[in-house]
Amino acid sequence: MPRLTIADDLYAVMEIHSSASAEEIKIAYRRLAQLHHPDRNPGDPKAEERFKRLQQAYSILSDPGRRSAYDQLRVDLNPDPPPAFMDDLFSSIGGFFEELFGGRENVVNITLERALQGGPVMIRGKDGSLTRIILPRGAKNKFRLRASDDPDARIFTFKVLPHPVFTRKGRSLLMELSLNGLEALLGCTRSVRDPYGSTVTIDVPPNSAPGTRLRLRGYGVQSDSRQTGDLLIDLKILPLSQAHRETLYQAAQKAGLIAW
Repeated sequence: MPRLTIADDLYAVMEIHSSASAEEIKIAYRRLAQLHHPDRNPGDPKAEERFKRLQQAYSILSDPGRRSAYDQLRVDLNPDPPPAFMDDLFSSIGGFFEELFGGRENVVNITLERALQGGPVMIRGKDGSLTRIILPRGAKNKFRLRASDDPDARIFTFKVLPHPVFTRKGRSLLMELSLNGLEALLGCTRSVRDPYGSTVTIDVPPNSAPGTRLRLRGYGVQSDSRQTGDLLIDLKILPLSQAHRETLYQAAQKAGLIAW
């Protein structure tokens, strides 16, 4: 799996300046995540690698403490070989192993997919130790879990990273679907891959207006103890292109709705 190293400029990976604010970092991540998400780049074998590197960079720059540590290393250090703790700072977050950071808080970054699907997670601490945890399905952001029944066992807090397409709202999943004016007028069918890896078909009805919210019942957050939530789709209608305007004009002429 691809992983970042000290040779990588995280700001360059995220296409931002080193003075970028926290909000600018978040905006850049959402923009690039949508651009490089594997689902949006079928047939491009390097899309997944770019997406994972972006997630790794964001996990460091979005956390004030880890960003400060990275900035200090970026400016002041040029070690050969790099210090041992650099392996922790640049550890991969996208595979079976998740990285522990944040000192005493035991915070672990996970993707929305991992949080929703649950399952075994191996957490590597800064001291190199490994802890195996079974994450329940549908874990929320900042979900806390003790490593074992031992009162002295570590308690981990799981931070769910932003997803380029889906946002969690309680038991529902929310996404925005962009349509051109012709698709909104005539209706259309779209397919998307949800965080569980399933293909969901969305039927957009004719004459859909901007801001329309569609609901697909039973396609939201799944859990072991509660009923599955819904998938909410907010329609974003883009302006008609000149080509679509001409198509509609010609159709209206043929239907006798306007004079030739």
